[in-house]
Amino acid sequence: MATLEDLDFPKAVLMRMIKSSLPDTIAIQKEARSAVSKSATVFVSYLAAAANDCARTDGRKTIMPNDVYRALEAVGLAEFVPELVVQLEKHSVLVKEKKEAAAKDKAEKEEETETDDERGEAVEPVDEADAEPVGEADAEPVDETIAETVDETIAETVEPSADPTANPSATETNETNAMDIDDPDAKRQRTE
Repeated sequence: MATLEDLDFPKAVLMRMIKSSLPDTIAIQKEARSAVSKSATVFVSYLAAAANDCARTDGRKTIMPNDVYRALEAVGLAEFVPELVVQLEKHSVLVKEKKEAAAKDKAEKEEETETDDERGEAVEPVDEADAEPVGEADAEPVDETIAETVDETIAETVEPSADPTANPSATETNETNAMDIDDPDAKRQRTE
């Protein structure tokens, strides 16, 4: 078990607490920070032991908030109890709100994942206000001469000319490929 000398509050947290309770014009020495840290450690340990005693007198092993309030009264710090009750209530509400927000976010993510799984693809959510409708009415008209030129170019590229004198190399290639399909040995002989 750790001793009080081994326990210490995080320095950054302690400094924030000290600075928030002192005016900006006040500086604190390193030794004073160490003294505050050790004092806080001793106080928390003492209060925890007193609260543990209160819990055990009630036959419990778990320290509850009421045990801490009774421990503060037992050590002579009853004036802190009302403020502690208010701060604990605020903290409880804040924690509850964070949990609800986290649960809501998780549910929304799971719902998005289920929707994406049903579609069979990963889809980014789109804000409907940002989406632009696309349909036949929105398509720009295509110039007929451009479309005909593109169609002719594609037809010439895909379909070889029927006239062997127009492109003799295409005819040779087609005859060679036909021969390769019929006779695999012919291909080997041609490459050798």
